[in-house]
Amino acid sequence: MRDALRRLRPRSIQARVALAIGIALLAVFLVVQVVFVGFVQARARDEVEAALHQQADSIARQIERSGLENAAASAREAQRYIGDARLVVRVSGVAVHWNVPVSDLEASATARRGDLEVLLERPDPSAGLFTDWVFVALLAIGLVGTGGLIWGLAVGVGSRLRASVRDLADSAEAVTRGHLDVRVAETDDELGRLAQAFNRMTARLEAADVRQREFLADVAHELRTPVTAIEGFAQALSDGTAATPEDRAESADFIRAEAARLRELVRDLQQLTWLDLDPPVETADIDLMDAGRDAVARLAADARAAGVSLHPPEGHLIARADPAHVETILANLITNAIRATPPGGFVHLHPVAAPGQAGIAVSDTGIGIPPEHIPYIFDRLYRVQSGRQRPGGSGLGLSIVRRLATLLGGRVTVRSVPGTGSTFTLWLPARAVAPPRRPRVGSTLDQPTTRG
Repeated sequence: MRDALRRLRPRSIQARVALAIGIALLAVFLVVQVVFVGFVQARARDEVEAALHQQADSIARQIERSGLENAAASAREAQRYIGDARLVVRVSGVAVHWNVPVSDLEASATARRGDLEVLLERPDPSAGLFTDWVFVALLAIGLVGTGGLIWGLAVGVGSRLRASVRDLADSAEAVTRGHLDVRVAETDDELGRLAQAFNRMTARLEAADVRQREFLADVAHELRTPVTAIEGFAQALSDGTAATPEDRAESADFIRAEAARLRELVRDLQQLTWLDLDPPVETADIDLMDAGRDAVARLAADARAAGVSLHPPEGHLIARADPAHVETILANLITNAIRATPPGGFVHLHPVAAPGQAGIAVSDTGIGIPPEHIPYIFDRLYRVQSGRQRPGGSGLGLSIVRRLATLLGGRVTVRSVPGTGSTFTLWLPARAVAPPRRPRVGSTLDQPTTRG
């Protein structure tokens, strides 16, 4: 049964709209017809019976004035004035006058005056107004007119729906072929909301595609630079251009430095690719200040080599995070701070807190970051050369920091004053501290200790 109904269901939007509107209007039409017919018939019957009662009472008074012995003659006289109505006159329960009954007598009235009883019956005039064939005819005419109106509305609505859906389908097909710049017309209805969502999606896809292309171009450039340097110095060692021991040592040092730079870039690219896959995160309660002190201990040698004083944080601050990810974030932030700080400067870590959040800040005394660069410093391969005294890094460190912070449910903020320094702050969810348990009255905690 269900399969049969499914096969009978209209397949086009236009037909479905027409069917739905038609069923609704048919139900309303039937209800209105039934209510209207019942109301009109009841009202007409009441009016006819009221008129009959007045006529019957008038006939009864006339017969009473003429005398009951002349009731039959008076009734025959009244019969001439009441048309096809049926008149029955009874005196003391005995019928003294009646005429031939007619059909469809649906309205009646009785008048009594002592022993005299006058019954007057008349066909209901409202019955002729709404006979079965008239009702069917009115219903058919109404349905035909309503059906035409419905079909016209359905054609208009269906045409608009088909045009909008066809536009969306064609645009989606164009997106699958790689044309991310397509947009569909937006309207103020439900399909307009769908079109707006589609346009936002394609705009994001287009922007992501542009970023990906730029990123690949930047990666190619970043890879080409160390590879070209390695190739050049290797060639100098091979063809004897670096003839002296000092030249050969310098070439080897450059090769090692560029190889290390290349290795760091590849490592960071691998890590970003892994982070883009939304890896699972296992969080636990960690002491952010302990993590900061561990990171300072690991990078103290790099800071001394750069002539920068590195100060660990003090105190304790508990947060919910993945220890390995926090270690990576702090290593990147401290390394960037050391690179951005000239010799004689210092980098220090300190705790910060906010409602529901625990944070650790990495501040340096470098030359800072110009304001116009701050919105872009977390983009991949974006470098602020004016904010660094020494080159280095893959340009991916802050991108990794932001991605890891997002995975941990946190964020990274930055404040910088050119010529003074910068502060990067890692914010993480703070550990929820349970309220202290109050001892219950009568518990052992309330009982005094008795020494025996």
